[in-house]
Amino acid sequence: MDLTNLARILFTVFCFVAFIVILIGAFEKKSQRRYDDAANLVFNGDEEEQQGIDAVNGAKK
Repeated sequence: MDLTNLARILFTVFCFVAFIVILIGAFEKKSQRRYDDAANLVFNGDEEEQQGIDAVNGAKK
């Protein structure tokens, strides 16, 4: 086994481990609330405008 193949193997293992870490971070219980809030942003836009918050930059009117 030469150095090029070893580098390829290590890079593949590194990418696989990074992928698994990202999956674990995305599907943790702590992340669920953040994703639920992001999913409901479309529906919460009208309420923010009624409260006097500018929807473009979040500044109060």
